[in-house]
Amino acid sequence: MATYPLSFPTKAPAREKLQLNHRQAVMESPHTYATQVVHTASQWNLDFTWPRMNLAQATVIQAWLDSLRGQAGTFRYTPRARTRNALTGRVLAAAAYAYGNNVKLSGWAANAASGLSVGHFFQLGDQLLRVTAAPVNADANGQLLVEFEPMLRANYANGAAVNFANPSGLFRLTTSDTPAFDCDTDGYPTFPSIIAKEAI
Repeated sequence: MATYPLSFPTKAPAREKLQLNHRQAVMESPHTYATQVVHTASQWNLDFTWPRMNLAQATVIQAWLDSLRGQAGTFRYTPRARTRNALTGRVLAAAAYAYGNNVKLSGWAANAASGLSVGHFFQLGDQLLRVTAAPVNADANGQLLVEFEPMLRANYANGAAVNFANPSGLFRLTTSDTPAFDCDTDGYPTFPSIIAKEAI
């Protein structure tokens, strides 16, 4: 039996769409139209497609999909390289708590360039996060405050490792039916769009 989570196949997707799905309730006054929004959680949705490939490659990917057993299994997915950077050795400079959306990080030289940009992904624990705001430079202590989405789901101690270089999230398929390839008019296997959601 497969041990979850599975690693993602070596064949890279041709297309990737990674977006946040928010769990919210919206209440609007019938008298003033004033709106109150209650935001309780967010979850990554992943939609990707593999490029055309030969039969041997398709067979390996099909076996991987089969081993997920529909929604029962999980897999790790790392966003495309352009949304990552090579920072290593970064840790929490202070404890971080569930439902927070900012952390203080350390590991830079005093006043050094942060190397961070809005849109970079990083990983804390098992959670995949995306930077929404970060300073250009660290402070005199080599620390900086980073804002991100979605909110944290767990508490993390001071000194916990932060992964910028190879961040991944934990996902599962959204259907119990295993996606399968078919052959196009030239005899090349093609897979349908694969849709998964963050496993929480």
